[in-house]
Amino acid sequence: MTNVMSQMPLSRLTKSNYDNWSVQMKALLRALEAWEVTRDGFEEPEDTAGYTAAQNKALKETRSKDKTTLYVLFRAVDESGFEKITGSTTSKES
Repeated sequence: MTNVMSQMPLSRLTKSNYDNWSVQMKALLRALEAWEVTRDGFEEPEDTAGYTAAQNKALKETRSKDKTTLYVLFRAVDESGFEKITGSTTSKES
């Protein structure tokens, strides 16, 4: 999926297009099944000892969705916006 994302043209957020940009980003993130993790946030657990295989799989999928979204957001903002979110480690932070 990331390979497809690197080739997909994205609308860039500027000072004057937030409404249109946000609609496009929500649609894209929903298509990637990543909107919920962006909306609700993702916190990396400190300790996964005792996680079942299913819990580890779910964690891996959620982490992947969050990092994919963060990558999309980094690509979908202009230079001044990027400078503001460059320190973000989760999609909700950005």
